[in-house]
Amino acid sequence: MRLLLFIILSIIVLVGCNQEQPPEDENAIQDETSEENTVEDDTEEAASSEETDTQIEDKLEGDDTEGYGKPEKSEEQPPEDLLSDVTFKEGFWINYKGEDDARSHMARTDFIPYDPKKDYTVTAASYVSYYYGEEFIKTNNYGHGGSLIIEKVPEADRVMLSIEKSRKDELEFYNAAMEDAVEGEEVNTTPAELVGRGKLVEENLAGQIMFGQEFLSEENLMRGEVIDENGNFAETENHAVTEALEYNPSADYAITVPASISYYSGSEFIETIEIEDAPAYIPRVEGANYINISFDEEFIYELNVIEME
Repeated sequence: MRLLLFIILSIIVLVGCNQEQPPEDENAIQDETSEENTVEDDTEEAASSEETDTQIEDKLEGDDTEGYGKPEKSEEQPPEDLLSDVTFKEGFWINYKGEDDARSHMARTDFIPYDPKKDYTVTAASYVSYYYGEEFIKTNNYGHGGSLIIEKVPEADRVMLSIEKSRKDELEFYNAAMEDAVEGEEVNTTPAELVGRGKLVEENLAGQIMFGQEFLSEENLMRGEVIDENGNFAETENHAVTEALEYNPSADYAITVPASISYYSGSEFIETIEIEDAPAYIPRVEGANYINISFDEEFIYELNVIEME
């Protein structure tokens, strides 16, 4: 009897223990469920954060602001009177020959930078003289009343203005075509034979090639040398000197690359002139009848010397 009771009690205890401990599979399922919920929460938070950042960036990009959130305003610069800080030289004007001519009743400016791509307006009767560097090109007369748009001269990079001394306070010079200003009223006072060449404009580059690609042979070039400012041949790597080329100082010549031009009268050396910006006119040297050209061989396939039409 006691044995039977002991067996029954043992069975009851074992059953109770099994009911209190959850199965291992159930714990695993709960852990997996918890991890999935955590991943989903993290994903939702990341997506929400990215969406918020995107909205902020879109708002910032959409607001064209500057400083304290005020819209940025772009305003065109008003035309500038280029004479506002200019001092006139009284008693002189630039005449049709480009001479600084003494005239007691006249006054002139110094050089003023000039961009041939822009319009310029004078507001009083005056003279405008065009230059390329120090080289005089021509003088135009703007003698009518009212504002006038001056002629565009692509060969120029500077101008001088001359006016009657008693009227210089009336003159303004704007870097724009002013309202009611008239164009095409200039009178060219410089005779054609005295008009300077100015800057070489590529559109005008036409004529007979006197040295170019068809002349590039060893017998026409001296490689590894240049002619210096004293007329001496100097060894210089990656440079070359052309053969002697016939030269007429009354003709116009152009060169298409930077180079040094050495001038001779027969075999007598005169001078060497360096050309840094090209294309350019070859400077005139009176008394010369031959030239040699020293150049960097990186320009060997671009070099042309042209006798202009």
